[in-house]
Amino acid sequence: IKQVVKQMFYIIGAVTLNNLLLRKDMCSWSKGMQIRYNVSQLEEWLRDKNLMNSGAKETLEPLIQAAQLLQVKKKTDEDAEAICSMCNALTTAQVSKLL
Repeated sequence: IKQVVKQMFYIIGAVTLNNLLLRKDMCSWSKGMQIRYNVSQLEEWLRDKNLMNSGAKETLEPLIQAAQLLQVKKKTDEDAEAICSMCNALTTAQVSKLL
């Protein structure tokens, strides 16, 4: 069951992140908020089902970071430093594409 849940979460994260990277209309602050809310609902479901140690949450980390990236300010050097420190699960190309 843990492996199935982990694979399903991986697919959810991969498909959503690919859509973000391929569609510029998806790269907005409001979509970042919506994705982060939906991911928190998935995390809550994992907690309710006692599956937090299945590794499923970790498969969503790139998606979580992409959603956070869409929500942060991107104007100053401090903002750039914050982006660099928070996006360790995303490649440089992915970060550039999202910005």
